[in-house]
Amino acid sequence: MTEEQYRRRWLRQHNSYERTAYSIFSRSFRETALRIPFNFINENNYEQIINNAITTTEITNAYYEVYNEIGQIHGTRTGNSINRQLKDFIESIFLNQFQRTLLTWLLNNAGTRITTVSQTYADYIIQEIARGLAGEESIRDIVSNIQRRLNNPRSGWYRWQLLRIARTETTAAANHGATVATQISGVATDKVWISADDSRVRRPPKSIFNHAAMNGVKIDQNEKFNVNGDLIDFPGDPKGEAGNIINCRCASAVVVRRDNEGNIIRI
Repeated sequence: MTEEQYRRRWLRQHNSYERTAYSIFSRSFRETALRIPFNFINENNYEQIINNAITTTEITNAYYEVYNEIGQIHGTRTGNSINRQLKDFIESIFLNQFQRTLLTWLLNNAGTRITTVSQTYADYIIQEIARGLAGEESIRDIVSNIQRRLNNPRSGWYRWQLLRIARTETTAAANHGATVATQISGVATDKVWISADDSRVRRPPKSIFNHAAMNGVKIDQNEKFNVNGDLIDFPGDPKGEAGNIINCRCASAVVVRRDNEGNIIRI
């Protein structure tokens, strides 16, 4: 498969994964909002009530669901691709390893991001209440307006934040799944950075993280990509800097390594 063929397939898959992630996150945010005791809010206690009601638990569950579903699908696809060359990938072993380690991996690598997303959501609602009070609106009207916005998936902030989160986590979840599949494949592999190769790919001067220049960079599967000093395991890696990973749509393609005679190298 050529680089361009891989890119086209990846972007089709990414679009499908992103719709799944958006649906999961949208449902989670709405359910979180429903648990806020708006009836007890007044102008003196709204900040405390919102912060107490919106915890990382619901957001963590959403992240787990997104990574679990997308990671399994893309990891299985990656493993099956390896199997076209050497029948060493066993799907049941991959699924067991992936599910067994996912929660710990997620908390260790994306824990800060989950906390940030949760607090951003709480801050948004707090700011909307403060804005309403400054405009001398009644608490009842403020709460009614906020609830209407949170229940409307097309509302401005809500929709665009969800799209950003879904796109970012889709890339991370898929590439993490591919990484786990590669680790249990039993063969030596390299990974190749594949950018989306369009006008949206980050590059100078708009970004110091040049994903256009990263396209085609190949390294050992166990090494880290160096994107302007930010060392990450794969595009979208939650450990990376925000400017490097937010809204990233790049892929980490797996290349089975062969010796000088063309034989696949086992590990």
